[in-house]
Amino acid sequence: MPLSRALEPLTVLAQKRKPLLWLMLVSGLMGIAAFMEPVDLALLTLRNKIRAQPVSGEVVVVGVDDEAIATTGPWPWNRARLAALTDRLFESGADRVFFDLYLPPLEPKGDRAFAEVIDRHPGAVFLASTNDYAADGKARVLEPSSLGDTAEVVSTMKFLRYWNGVPDLAYRQVIGDRVRRSMETAIAGIDGRLGEKFPIDYSYTLASIPYASAADVITGRSELDVKGRTVVVGLNSKTLSTRLAVPGQGHATSVFVTVLGAETLKAGRPAVLGWWPLWMLAVAVSTALLYGSNRLKWMLGVPGLSMLVVLPLVLEHAHVFVEVAPALLLAVGSLVVFAWQQVLERRRELGLVHPVSGLPTVNAMLRREDLISSELLIAARVRRFADIVSTLPPDFEHELTKLIAARLSIGTTGAQLWHGDDGNFVWLTNAAELELVVDQFKAMQLIFRSPIKVAERSYDVDVAFGIDRETALPMSHRLASALAAAHAASEEGVCWMVHDPATAKAKEWKLSLLGELDDALEAGHIWVAYQPQLDLRTAVISGAEALVRWTHPVRGPISPMDFVEIAERNGRIGKVTAFVLDRAGAVTRDVLRRNPAFRMSVNLSPSELSSSMIVDVVRSVLARYQIPPDALVLEITETAAIAEGQAALATLNELRMLGIGIAIDDYGTGMSTLEYLRKIPATELKIDRRFTNALLDGPADRAVMVSTIELAHILGLEVVAEGIETPEQLFALAQIRCDRGQGYHIARPMEDSDLKEMIAYPAKVKANG
Repeated sequence: MPLSRALEPLTVLAQKRKPLLWLMLVSGLMGIAAFMEPVDLALLTLRNKIRAQPVSGEVVVVGVDDEAIATTGPWPWNRARLAALTDRLFESGADRVFFDLYLPPLEPKGDRAFAEVIDRHPGAVFLASTNDYAADGKARVLEPSSLGDTAEVVSTMKFLRYWNGVPDLAYRQVIGDRVRRSMETAIAGIDGRLGEKFPIDYSYTLASIPYASAADVITGRSELDVKGRTVVVGLNSKTLSTRLAVPGQGHATSVFVTVLGAETLKAGRPAVLGWWPLWMLAVAVSTALLYGSNRLKWMLGVPGLSMLVVLPLVLEHAHVFVEVAPALLLAVGSLVVFAWQQVLERRRELGLVHPVSGLPTVNAMLRREDLISSELLIAARVRRFADIVSTLPPDFEHELTKLIAARLSIGTTGAQLWHGDDGNFVWLTNAAELELVVDQFKAMQLIFRSPIKVAERSYDVDVAFGIDRETALPMSHRLASALAAAHAASEEGVCWMVHDPATAKAKEWKLSLLGELDDALEAGHIWVAYQPQLDLRTAVISGAEALVRWTHPVRGPISPMDFVEIAERNGRIGKVTAFVLDRAGAVTRDVLRRNPAFRMSVNLSPSELSSSMIVDVVRSVLARYQIPPDALVLEITETAAIAEGQAALATLNELRMLGIGIAIDDYGTGMSTLEYLRKIPATELKIDRRFTNALLDGPADRAVMVSTIELAHILGLEVVAEGIETPEQLFALAQIRCDRGQGYHIARPMEDSDLKEMIAYPAKVKANG
């Protein structure tokens, strides 16, 4: 038996346990890399507030604060003043005095006086030392000298974290070439090994620490009782001392953090368990919750989740510190997966979720009453789906279906997918954007050119698409129509088809459009409309987009989607493009006399990029109307440019060398990546109207637009926003430095005479609406 076949049961088991395995991997990596530290800090702050408690009162602070400096003189003081302060403290009954200050040698007489006081109290005075790290990373040792022989020198070195606070302290530190115990361990009388650390218990409140100003102690005005207590003298000036963050309590100077560290040790040597014990508990809880029996879920799952919240409080009360964020991430993620499993199970019971893909079924779609009937209904059919599934090992159909759905989701820009039988998928999209939908079909076909690998085998998957546009009909009828169109496209080997329920006469007319096209060009029934573009910086019209139109003498306006598509399929689009370029060139010549900065944009069909003939057409228009090349911009979607291959890129580069502007049209709806932006020699980026319409929907949509504009500017591209329909959108785009915009709020497409009049008598459209 092949090894791969023998391992299939284990593979299936791993597939079923995949959600838990992923959650364990992510949460475990978060714990190892300490990425969850901000969350742990927030949770610890909350628990500290719940456990808030006063200090023991056995350690008091005497601060060299602003009052003391104002009374006694600027810092650093003459050591004779510190000698007087120390004498006063011992006379008041202080047990020990710690100086949380760096005391370098100063005036010799004062230093001797201070040293004599220290020597009169052997073993009761402690002086600070630390390593001062310079910008180059080298340490400068700060140690007291010539200040008595009986004082123990202890370390006050603290390491700040990103939140400007100190989470833990070392029992011992290497200062210069000597090992010093920390001031906190000296105060508490609890020692540890070099390199060993303990967390600071920030549940002790700063307000409960006994405090007096050094000025009051020196003058005898202090009411602070220091008898039998340990005194810590430190800087507490707003101008001289660095303030450290104390979680949940604001900020305090280093001397107060020293006292909190000492109080932590005085309560006993804390135990530090890290993140993995609670994480292991979370693994057990999550396993029970996701894969256990109903009885096990209620016996272990629900109480286990509660324990993850309560247990850290209980442990910290017992002076045991743990990190809970990775465990909570695992537990909460498992809870979300569990809830989703319950929803899916309920839907499966109702037949609303496909048992293979997990996607909603078409029955679920038909039962929804909130679907917008005015949208296009799209069906995708996977060719030879049953044949591919028949060759797969058991239990791997769901993986194939999942990969197909993932590729479809890329092309549908996040639309809801519904799963039918026999490799059919359905979704809705905006009815006003059929050209965009066709571009998406082409992009998805490019995506599906890469084989899909399942169970160590590669499969070529081909997809055909069907469109239903009969918005007035019931959804069940539309579904059948879309599926029928997709089936017909699959049978005929084409990319897509539109379901056409019209009469035979209407079908004949549609087939006759190609024959009428030449006559319509000659008779003037095909004409060019111009939609103005507004410069959002100056609030004046700076350009326009040329749009082809056909007004049939009998049937009225014909949608460009209909006749342009026919012209493209039958090799006649070049004639239409030449006509549009000629009319646009004539209008541009006239407008440039009034506005030399005016630019005219003309759309190019993807098929025209496969040869350099379009370059000759453009060169001829420029020469005929004597217009500068930079006054003309040719628009092409980046999906089309890449789909047509190297020939298209070569044509675009040749056009760009003429001085013609190149605009990437409908940006964000195709295969928009930095690689494509780098390849296409573009000068402009036209952002699709759906992003403009979503701009005011929320911070995320605004952030997408802002980042797109910033990226374009970095690449040297101007940005044009399409579909501006409200003054609020116009104002918002101006605020985020979009260069130009077009849409119905600025002006609708108009005839050339109206455009010329607008340029001749400019009426400014203010960006603030």
